[in-house]
Amino acid sequence: MKSLFLLIPTMFFLMCESPSGEERPMEDPTGYSDFSEMTPELKSAPRAESIQATEDATAITKKNIKTGGMTFKSDDIDADYKKILALLPGFKAYVENENQTKSEQRIQYDLTIRVPSDRYDSLYNSLSNLAGRVEHKYTNVQDVTERYYDLQTRIKNKQVLEQRYIELLAKAAEVKDMLEIERQLNEVRTEIESLQGQFNYLSQQVSLSTLQLSFYEILPYTYEDSQRPGFGNRILSALSNGWKGLQVFVLGLVTIWPLYVLVAFGILLFIVIRKQVKKRR
Repeated sequence: MKSLFLLIPTMFFLMCESPSGEERPMEDPTGYSDFSEMTPELKSAPRAESIQATEDATAITKKNIKTGGMTFKSDDIDADYKKILALLPGFKAYVENENQTKSEQRIQYDLTIRVPSDRYDSLYNSLSNLAGRVEHKYTNVQDVTERYYDLQTRIKNKQVLEQRYIELLAKAAEVKDMLEIERQLNEVRTEIESLQGQFNYLSQQVSLSTLQLSFYEILPYTYEDSQRPGFGNRILSALSNGWKGLQVFVLGLVTIWPLYVLVAFGILLFIVIRKQVKKRR
């Protein structure tokens, strides 16, 4: 009886073949094209669209990327800088980037601080209390929950698909089947690496918040008389500047010589016309 039940599907499969004896184009069992003339075992694999990783809806938690910044004026920038560095370890925070600029008028620090998301608010409040005169501060929260779990689900689906390809590769008996499956397997693995990179970066942004801290100190004006030249040097400098000015003036007069010619021609013409007028009278 069992043999009879196994024989019926086999006969049905043979009856469904094309009457011309030619094999019909084979669709990729995992949802991709270009699979042809595979063994019945490979043809029986499920399609890619049917491979869906299960997800526990109760495990979903909101994922946010939190960033903020603060700018304040300091009365003693070196002391405040040391206080900030001493404050960070208590919040498991660290300085990712640091930049210092100094001019004759001011000195400024720009710090990029990374802190665990659950400690961001506490650190932010502590820095606000430490700052003497806060000029500007802000906090931004970006909800990335949908993107986070979408990437996670896509990675799981691709991993399931990768495992199915591995199973198909183990069952393949012909070289052309093996080559085609390996090609598709490499494509899936490349997609997994790309998605995993995006997910890792997003996870880091979610787990560690970013705080841009900028503070500066106005430096007092100092008159440095030692850098001012002596009286003798100033006289020599004045004589040199006067000589240079005279040279520029003379060169300027020489440069406009065409104007002298036009003036002389105008005066000569005026004299000639005036003489002719007098003769007529």
